[in-house]
Amino acid sequence: MEKKVYDILGIGVGPFNLSLAALLKPLKDLSIKFVDNKKNFMWHPELMFDDATMQTSFLKDLVTPVDPTNPYSFLNYLVKNGQFYQFLNTARKALSRLEFEAYCRWVSVELKDIIDFDSNITNVSFHQDYFRVEKEDDYYLAKNLCVAAGPKQNIPDCAIKHLGTSVFHAKSKFMQNLRLDKKKVLIVGGGQTGVETFRNALKGKWGSAESVSLITGRQNLQPLDEGPFTNEVFTPNFVSRFHSLPQTNKDSFTKSLLLASDGNTPEYLQELYNELYLDKFYHKKFPHYAISPMRWLKGINKNNLGYQAIVENMLDGELEQKNFDVIILATGFKTELPKFMDGVKDRIEFDQSKRPILSKDYKLSGDFGDLKIFAMNYSRHGHGVADPQTSLMSWRSGIIANSLLNRDLYKFSNPQKSFLNFFDHEESKI
Repeated sequence: MEKKVYDILGIGVGPFNLSLAALLKPLKDLSIKFVDNKKNFMWHPELMFDDATMQTSFLKDLVTPVDPTNPYSFLNYLVKNGQFYQFLNTARKALSRLEFEAYCRWVSVELKDIIDFDSNITNVSFHQDYFRVEKEDDYYLAKNLCVAAGPKQNIPDCAIKHLGTSVFHAKSKFMQNLRLDKKKVLIVGGGQTGVETFRNALKGKWGSAESVSLITGRQNLQPLDEGPFTNEVFTPNFVSRFHSLPQTNKDSFTKSLLLASDGNTPEYLQELYNELYLDKFYHKKFPHYAISPMRWLKGINKNNLGYQAIVENMLDGELEQKNFDVIILATGFKTELPKFMDGVKDRIEFDQSKRPILSKDYKLSGDFGDLKIFAMNYSRHGHGVADPQTSLMSWRSGIIANSLLNRDLYKFSNPQKSFLNFFDHEESKI
């Protein structure tokens, strides 16, 4: 029997590719398949804390911003599950991560005929008329791909040789079986993941730690910049225009907007501060703790007391040393294509910093003839700070759908006007 050739195969079923699947599913003349190595939909289960919330409006779901009548919207999920009025009564604009994951899981079940879970992709190879996508016991053929397999953990060099059950990245399997009873804990990183891990460790989620320390290279535990004018950079019009700027300009601008994408939810910081206040002066139940800004992890040494962390104080230049039993690296991620893409890596174009080059429609630049490989969450350097966020995922999926079909299925020709004149030079003259 001849093998079916799909019009598009999506590798990885997180929110990003799930959004694309939800937009493509109603198209009857398109053969589509999405695959993932998990057994069912899960979204960062290692970091599914009870107090974790999304940082974007619930209206920025998988489909609504580009197709509000799509059956896979969050509002339809609420209606179908009998939660609509009760949700409205919560008076929230953002969801907990638990709710968002449940919504995405519902969509994945609705799309079960086009999603193959428990499919571990091992290699992608290019042929003249299709891509061959191999998994452990079978393979797929597709004319186009969309890779959204998640970013690679950013591990400090000094921690690499110590990785294991006691030194690990926050997004790893070791978080799920973590026990901190009577242990000294160091958390490296002051972004949302680091702060959430610190707070939950203090409150005994993984047992009663002896001490919990957090270090961050940032000047403080800084809040997310979610002002209305800052949020203008999370709009389709801005991202579309931003992509065409010189790379050095984009790198500089993106770096300056760290807190627009990687800051801490202000309400979360306030809640943490209030808990620290109540514990310090009244409850007195938390283990010993320390929050240390302007610190940089310089080294880790294994000794008979556990792990000695060598930390530079960037204010006074002094080196600080202390022993810990567990070191949790909330150190973010880096842009790197997954290992299964090695079979086509020599055909992909990279910039001087070895980052993949993506076109405006999120297509990997390279030698693939008429075939296309789209990629999601690999273009922060190309499309800006919105790229790793869920804020514009449905718009990006619409852009990819249009490029795949070579027609404007979703209309973006008349973008809303920004209140900030980033690019309209004539109008910004004074």
